[in-house]
Formats: sequence, C-alpha cells, structure tokens
Amino acid sequence: MQRYRARISGPLLDRIDIQVEVPAVRYKELADRTSGETSEAIRARVDRARELQLARFRGRKIFCNAHERS
Repeated sequence: MQRYRARISGPLLDRIDIQVEVPAVRYKELADRTSGETSEAIRARVDRARELQLARFRGRKIFCNAHERS
C-alpha cells in the first residue's frame, strides 16, 4: 500500500478531499451469493424512485435531476 501511495504525487493527493481506508475483504465473503437483495426488489425500488421523481417534476420541462438547473 505504501508503494502505491508513493506512486501518487503529493500535489495530486492534496486535491483529494476524502480518503477512506477500507479493510480487506476475504474472497469467501466477496463470492458468497447467499445474501443481498433480489433483482426484483431492486427493480421495485428503482421504479418507485422514478415515479416519485416524475411526480416531483410534473408540469415542468424536465423529467430527471440531470436536467434540473440550479
């Protein structure tokens, strides 16, 4: 890890506001497929978020956050 950090120059690191150290994950935990949301549950959550967004922008000439101007 120290060799990798040494490859990144100091001025570049100064421009990174947030640095988070993440502990290593064992392969067994990473490859475990027994937990987590189903695709159907994720789709339902995304569809609901899209419905809420469309309702929020109803009557305006935009339909998603990417089109909103501050």
